[in-house]
Amino acid sequence: AWALLAALALLPWLVLPRPRARGGAARRPGGTEAGPEGRPLRLTRSPTAWALAVFFGLQATAAYITMGWLPQIYRDAGVSASTAGLLLALVMGMGAPLSFLVPTLATRLRSQGPLVIAVGLCGFGGYLGLWLAPAGGAWAWAVLLGVANTAFTVALTMIGLRARTGPGVIRLSAFAQSVGYLLSVPGPLLVGALNEATGGWTAPLLLLMALLAAQVCCGVLAGRDRCVEDGH
Repeated sequence: AWALLAALALLPWLVLPRPRARGGAARRPGGTEAGPEGRPLRLTRSPTAWALAVFFGLQATAAYITMGWLPQIYRDAGVSASTAGLLLALVMGMGAPLSFLVPTLATRLRSQGPLVIAVGLCGFGGYLGLWLAPAGGAWAWAVLLGVANTAFTVALTMIGLRARTGPGVIRLSAFAQSVGYLLSVPGPLLVGALNEATGGWTAPLLLLMALLAAQVCCGVLAGRDRCVEDGH
């Protein structure tokens, strides 16, 4: 059903004229955008683009695992079904107000690394709490995981900061989100398989903490003050 709506939305775009390059970006034969010095913009050769793509993919992995498995973690710890649902609603609902605050903080920082680390520490706290006392501090862990989910907003903000031109931002967004969402596909399935194989949530939560450590590392690299048009 959602694919049908997407196909309908695509129809107007097929008849719209292609816009000309803006923002001072040079255009090479064949329609390839170039940086300010006329060099072709090849994101597959950009360490910053790859760091941002992996960061995007890992934060999406964590978000999908949270949406899919957090209520079951609480239920297995003895939390009622209605309360587990409310806890998930709290995690997801925190994204709306924080999405207004996080981009403002991110754009004021020369490097977004400290923000990535702060968000990551909240995630570590939430996972550790789910491991050691899932029911005892259920609401606290939900708040921490809600803050950790703002890594999505940080990633989107960094996409706009890591390119100098409009076309560069568009290409970087397409690259980071395409690669990132592909990376996120196995996460929820792997967590379910680990839970079934081990009979508990220790192994899945340790996996989540390992992935979060990688997410923070990639986010710090992606958050450095540089642009993909400059060859970084």
